[in-house]
Amino acid sequence: MLRRIVFLSVVFLLSVGSAAAEEASTHFQTLCASCHGVARYGGEAPPLLPEALRRKTDDQLVDAILNGRPNTQMLPFSAQLTEADARALVALFRTPVAEVKWGVEQIAGSRKEFTPDGPALAGTVARENITLVVERGAGAIAVLDGDTFGEFDRFVVGRIHGGPKFDQALSRVWAVTRDGNAVAYSLDQGGVTARAKVAVNGRNLAVSPDGKLVAVTAQLPAQVIVLDGALNPLAVLPLDGQPSGVYQVPGEDRFILTLRDKPSLLTIEHDGFAVTETTLPEPFEDFVFVPGRRQLLASSRAGGHISLYDLDRGEVVASLETEALPHLFSACFFERDGALHAALNHIGSPKLTVVAIDDLSVQAEVPLAGSGYFARTHPGTPWLWVDTNTETLTLVDKATLTEVRELVPQPGRKAMHVEFTRDGSQALVSVWHADGAVVVYSADELKETKRLPFNMPIGKYNAWNKTGHFR
Repeated sequence: MLRRIVFLSVVFLLSVGSAAAEEASTHFQTLCASCHGVARYGGEAPPLLPEALRRKTDDQLVDAILNGRPNTQMLPFSAQLTEADARALVALFRTPVAEVKWGVEQIAGSRKEFTPDGPALAGTVARENITLVVERGAGAIAVLDGDTFGEFDRFVVGRIHGGPKFDQALSRVWAVTRDGNAVAYSLDQGGVTARAKVAVNGRNLAVSPDGKLVAVTAQLPAQVIVLDGALNPLAVLPLDGQPSGVYQVPGEDRFILTLRDKPSLLTIEHDGFAVTETTLPEPFEDFVFVPGRRQLLASSRAGGHISLYDLDRGEVVASLETEALPHLFSACFFERDGALHAALNHIGSPKLTVVAIDDLSVQAEVPLAGSGYFARTHPGTPWLWVDTNTETLTLVDKATLTEVRELVPQPGRKAMHVEFTRDGSQALVSVWHADGAVVVYSADELKETKRLPFNMPIGKYNAWNKTGHFR
């Protein structure tokens, strides 16, 4: 470890000059390490490593250092640092750290327990209609009564990736951030019960139906972490490629994931964490379970098609050529004429494609105002609700597969990610803006019934809709 740190220090010294580099290292330890970790792995704040910062320009990082970031704990350091100091820090952040490690010992050392102090879930709140709102701008999750849409609690998480998960009893919630911080929340006790940094750069988590196991995929380092429901680490399973998301297999005692850069499908048994690897015809970068079947609908960025993969047969049983990569885990399924269908958006192509699942034959392609992310529906609504990455939602009739109406929840602001109440009578739409909202519509008459203010409400998650497939 010492030799590696010395080697990277030499690289950094050569790149920005020894005096500036030494001063930047001092500034980092003095001003940054308490939140971002002494090894830049992150902690209370995100990791400061090239892999985690690749989407940020140097100027954006300099601005964050000097002026802070609104609605976060990132303070401005313009009183302590010059612009040259900030740029030297950015050069430090761009310096790779070889062999990033984050194992059981580090996870256990980061873990904190808390005693919730309410409000506990009231008897008047229908547990199966609880709805969580992920408020990106506040780094928090709001807990709503899905009948009245009143907010009875909220808890700080950070920048969530993959959405929060419920246990089957609908008593607990788990979430993980991109910088690998996991949170366990008790609906029964009314508060966060545990926090732990489980990865340097996390992707998503999955929860066993009984809530006894939590699995997290990490991109940095590439591994799967298995924890108990209280976020105590049980196992760290290294991967030889970059993982997709990890998911609980419906009705089975195992987790499943694929590798984005290798044609491999991995299953992890709940009992003993044995890993089984199956070779795929190509890497599956994204996939979704087909309801009621042991099949996956999967896509590969390089493949130019989507595949229907049968888990029992271990092979692709149908394929469809596509001109753009679909958002598969953002697809929705519905019955039409006695057959199961799927509707999906595409990355980079403004259309909705509807396919019959049995053979992936295209039933309709509906032009959209833009290339959206989510197609959503529910048995309680006659329509597919499709966002378009614009202010407009497109509604498509599930019987005729034709556009019937457009909704604009707020002109000039993106309308995103539709979710439904348990019975499907109400549809919740995100207005994706710092001064945004969750807009509630009656799902049959399409009339606005409520507007709840939120700061970047990127997703909503109804307890029953997210866990009903276990029952």
